[in-house]
Amino acid sequence: MELVQLRYFIAAAQLQNISKAARVLNISQPALSKSIFKLEEELGARLFDRSGKKVTLNERGKLFLERAVNSIQELELAASSVKNLLISNHALYLGLFHYCEKFMSCLHEFSQQHPHVVFHLERLGIESSDVDTNAFDMLLFPKSPLFRKYRGDLVYTDPYYMAVHRSDPLATSVSVCLSQLPAQRIIFIRHGNAVFDLPYQLCLSLDVNLSDAVFTNSYEIQRWLVSNGLGIGFVPQSSAGAYAVDPDIALLPVRDEELYQEILIGFRREKHLSPAGRSFSSFVREYFGISRRERSDAAEPGI
Repeated sequence: MELVQLRYFIAAAQLQNISKAARVLNISQPALSKSIFKLEEELGARLFDRSGKKVTLNERGKLFLERAVNSIQELELAASSVKNLLISNHALYLGLFHYCEKFMSCLHEFSQQHPHVVFHLERLGIESSDVDTNAFDMLLFPKSPLFRKYRGDLVYTDPYYMAVHRSDPLATSVSVCLSQLPAQRIIFIRHGNAVFDLPYQLCLSLDVNLSDAVFTNSYEIQRWLVSNGLGIGFVPQSSAGAYAVDPDIALLPVRDEELYQEILIGFRREKHLSPAGRSFSSFVREYFGISRRERSDAAEPGI
């Protein structure tokens, strides 16, 4: 008994017409009739009562139809499970709280060596900091109180630039130092009601005048304000692309050594990673020169 025989039988039984079933199956009517007769011979029992081209299931046929349909469904489910397993073994889900050109270069190089791996990249905003980490094989995120529940390895340090309007006297400077800033409206990034970005914390410690400070949770809004001469702002190098191409903005290096952002990468626990995930984890560690001993002091994330 062959699988194709069962499919032919089911089509004929459901349509109760050999000619219609043959057209649906895209085979000739004699070929369909021959397949059904052969199936009946193997079973040693007639499954249809025939009247010309019309066929009607008898009791034996009804019983066999029910079992045949169940068998086909089970086989399709088994095949789907195998396909899904193959797909999951070659698919990686990456959550990016932080855009990182160095990481994208690493991803590109890995893809060249492993073209069968499919990557699903999701850009996660600050408002997504409570994401289900089990949905991702890897997270890329800045070291910050906002992400204290995540644990990861240091990938690289991301220095800050100061963004100023082209008409600002500071725009002609080679670099700037926070303690020497003239009175300015500074536009800071704030996440929620209590988590401020590193530049704000550093300005506080250096007694920079913040009486005219502005807060936003969006680099896009910050960039628009700076571009329109409504203040200055600090932006990490990795997020400065839109600022750099804005003709009304000048980006200045900041001399304060403390003003940089640490970018971490965290993988799901190895026992939960697919073979592709384990290969990617090893590749990333080698690419960035990460050893197992170089762990962040952040809390365990469940990833």
